[in-house]
Amino acid sequence: MKKKSLLLSMLFGAFILSHAQVGINTTTPNLNSVLDVNSSTKGLLLPRVALTATNNPSPLTAHVAGMEVYNTTANTSSAGNEVYPGEYYNDGTRWYRKISPSETKFITGGSISDAVPTTVVDVPASNGSPSINTTLSTVSFTLDKPSIVDFSASVSTVYTASGSNTTTLSDGSVKLCNIFFIFTSAPGGVSTSRFGTDSLSYTNSTSTTLVSAGAINAAPNASLKLPAGNYVVELRGIAFSGAAFRITYGINSTDLFTIKATPIQ
Repeated sequence: MKKKSLLLSMLFGAFILSHAQVGINTTTPNLNSVLDVNSSTKGLLLPRVALTATNNPSPLTAHVAGMEVYNTTANTSSAGNEVYPGEYYNDGTRWYRKISPSETKFITGGSISDAVPTTVVDVPASNGSPSINTTLSTVSFTLDKPSIVDFSASVSTVYTASGSNTTTLSDGSVKLCNIFFIFTSAPGGVSTSRFGTDSLSYTNSTSTTLVSAGAINAAPNASLKLPAGNYVVELRGIAFSGAAFRITYGINSTDLFTIKATPIQ
């Protein structure tokens, strides 16, 4: 009889455990949790492993959705699937590193300042083809991890008669300006074509009472997914028209050029 009572007690206890929560340092674990860990002086230490690539489950034998680990090593041998020290979770097909907001950094910009120097260019008359390509600012930077990189700028432009900063235009022709970014140096596979273009079109009136005054702003911007490596990017302006004119870039003291990078691995 004692053996039967003991067996029943064990079975009843196993039933209770299978339908209860486990508490560590608490006698009242949360009813919605399987495990409730309580401490005011200690933390939860994840398993520390050496991952080899985001698309490789190793050292696990398979990808498991919901799995979390702390990766201890950097491995960049698998292009596009690099891993770096930090906390990773698995979605059942690959590893993803948890990104902290503090990892986002300004490569340039991030404050109100005159980041685009004033540049004066006399543009000759052309037949519709861009004739003057001007570098307004150049930034060199290095990404130590694959990142989403945001490029943005605010560039003021003023249009006046050729050879003068003050004489208003009176020819009535359209003045066109494109402001954009372009890499002059980048890792292999990264396009060196222009990107983030903002286009301006300025037409003055032939009536002196209707001539526009003041600066016209361009705001080129783009977000790119870029691999780790060394970069040189230029902010450029192209201006052209059927009639000669002068364009002044960066006339305002609050013109901006900002590059911000957020790691994705």
